Amino acid sequence: MILGFFETFCRILASIFIFSGLFFFITATVGVIRMPDLYNRGHVAGKGDSPGFFLTLLGIWLYELTINPIQSLKILLILFFMFYSHPIIIHAILRVSFIKKIPFMKGTTEQYLEKDKE
Repeated sequence: MILGFFETFCRILASIFIFSGLFFFITATVGVIRMPDLYNRGHVAGKGDSPGFFLTLLGIWLYELTINPIQSLKILLILFFMFYSHPIIIHAILRVSFIKKIPFMKGTTEQYLEKDKE
């Protein structure tokens, strides 16, 4: 079966988005391995996984749009939910880590959150 122009274009664009998301996931993984403490690792994970997850799900949504448009609405809802909740979750984890006094790396001199510990 020969695909129409729309289906072919969406699948090519979906592949580009999925591979771009994969690039962000890989670079975030390398960053998490290389960072020295929990706070730096959490920052790298939050900054790398958010666009990686967003681009990958966007690619899956575009691919699913050509196969089953109703199913693609579910993926779109997951996409928007994770786009807004993922940075908040990372912030909450790191905030609790700070309150529980998990140590910073050696050489950290300024603690901007020290006055906000309540």
